[in-house]
Amino acid sequence: MTLYEFEALDLTEKAEAVWRGTFLAYREADGRRIQLYSLPGCYVEAFYDPQSNKITDFRSFTGKQLLVPYLEQLNLF
Repeated sequence: MTLYEFEALDLTEKAEAVWRGTFLAYREADGRRIQLYSLPGCYVEAFYDPQSNKITDFRSFTGKQLLVPYLEQLNLF
């Protein structure tokens, strides 16, 4: 799935695609838990709000810059 194909999905379809992906790492920011997944054509961050117990957003990307907050958790070798 390419970045553009992922972006064309609705929220429910994005969630289904992410759950089929590979979980890589997580971080916390602004009171939210952000989980990083790898899909065949992109990376996706799933934003979880513990207050509402819901996924509130997804952010997909292909560049490496947005991986920086996760580097300590990722085993690249």
